[in-house]
Amino acid sequence: MGSKSGHFAKHDVGCSAPVRGNDVCNCTPAIFPEREKHEQRWERRFRPGYFGRRRDEKIASLNSKYGEGNWQLRWYTHSLPEGLEFVNACIVKYEFSYLMWLQDRPDDLDFICSYGECIDNAMTNIESGLDYTKQEAFSTHIQDIAIRNVLNFLGMKFEGPKDKILVIRSADTEGYRFGPGNVPFYDLSLIEKPSKAPQWANPGSVEDFWQSNKFVYVRK
Repeated sequence: MGSKSGHFAKHDVGCSAPVRGNDVCNCTPAIFPEREKHEQRWERRFRPGYFGRRRDEKIASLNSKYGEGNWQLRWYTHSLPEGLEFVNACIVKYEFSYLMWLQDRPDDLDFICSYGECIDNAMTNIESGLDYTKQEAFSTHIQDIAIRNVLNFLGMKFEGPKDKILVIRSADTEGYRFGPGNVPFYDLSLIEKPSKAPQWANPGSVEDFWQSNKFVYVRK
């Protein structure tokens, strides 16, 4: 493995969530000074569940109900009642789970690196690179971006032919085992009950956390 970049680091203030680079985890007011303001401005309402291909329809419905800009999706845990915004949740929950799982699986890392790239639901996913905000497809794709970031952190890279693409999606794809429904979440105690995971996701998986802890927050 080469030198690591995009480093994770744990806080020394009782927070167990790692952060990468200049990203923050919202763990305390000292780290996230807007926390108190956020708690005054936003109220946690309900868990909307899995969006999938209906993402745009669901967002349009929420915009119609609350008004655009008057609601947010955030990922809640009991220690972070104000929730994590999308990018932070991607990094400190989703990506970190992938890192914890893959770093002890050298054969799987070698398998991934034997490809030229990876995608979830479209070839255009490759254009997202390491950036979780670049969501160009019909549904949100995170697993491909998380894997790129994990490889980057471990000092590894795709080494296969550029046209050899690892698809990480349904059971008939070569990357199925790397999907969020199969990769375990790093701390099962954080997953809200009852589960909101879709049927294709295993209990205790990254997808289980992602759907079960996703809440709609509404401006007060």
